[in-house]
Amino acid sequence: MAKSLGKKLKGGGAGIKAGPLKKSAVTKVTTTTKAKGNASPKKVPKPHMPINIDSSHSPSELQAALINAEKLHLKGQLQEAWVLYQDILRQEPAHYAAIHGMGLIAAQMKSYSMAIDLFNNAIAVDKTNPRAYSNLANALASEGKNALAIKNYDKALALDPGYIDAIKNRGIVQAELKRYKEALADFAKVLELQPGYWRAHIYTANVLISMGELDKALQAYDFGLAANPNSAALCNNVGAILCSMGRFKNALPKLDRAIKINPQYAEAFNNRAVALIGLKRNQEALQDYDHAIVIKPQYPDAMIGRSKLQASMNL
Repeated sequence: MAKSLGKKLKGGGAGIKAGPLKKSAVTKVTTTTKAKGNASPKKVPKPHMPINIDSSHSPSELQAALINAEKLHLKGQLQEAWVLYQDILRQEPAHYAAIHGMGLIAAQMKSYSMAIDLFNNAIAVDKTNPRAYSNLANALASEGKNALAIKNYDKALALDPGYIDAIKNRGIVQAELKRYKEALADFAKVLELQPGYWRAHIYTANVLISMGELDKALQAYDFGLAANPNSAALCNNVGAILCSMGRFKNALPKLDRAIKINPQYAEAFNNRAVALIGLKRNQEALQDYDHAIVIKPQYPDAMIGRSKLQASMNL
């Protein structure tokens, strides 16, 4: 987490003074944030949420401002969206959607402490919205407060048992906590609710690998590939696990496929080099290590692999 963001970004919402969002600090969202560790969470005080609606502005005007803010937010124009959310809060300090939207921006900027405060404020306004609990849980997990994150995923799911994002993210955090049985149950539930959600097969496979169940992990990856045959990541992961099982001949076509789909996939070149070494095709393996390093300079696995291979070839 970029610590400097906490100084540059000033919060909004009831009980928190609004301030400018520094445009230079904006970063793109990451699709999946992994929780690290299991630090004891600090107790978050319940914020005071005074309701003070400016009657000079009609609800339709606020709604129009919210729509514009959300459009900018979806486009990634976080600076502009932040300003509009703040304008809404000046008119209606207890506006749930504006507070929640600012919490999302803070989380996107990895200013998780501020995001936690904002999501707690949003919950104080509306305790019935599962999104706020789920996003609070995501921010807590990103701070390593996994146990508290699980509790908030549970609250979101008590309100909406079919909330797939909350189930999936809870499973990821359960896996971080090495609660593998619970994690697998969450991913199975995701697939039950949405059979086409192929990424759940990846999450399942990753847990099974952690459990040492490589054959079952391979089966999970195969299910994912059946649902999404053009996923370079899935092809690469299948190839990698086959290499770890010593099945180099079976791994090679999967890694070939991954590279064909994504010619800039450094990890796939690295893994294909491993497969080629297993098949005694060292010169080709050396070329793949070189490709991996060109794509991703200073790639440690490829550099170490190439160095060992060169030593074995007396180069």
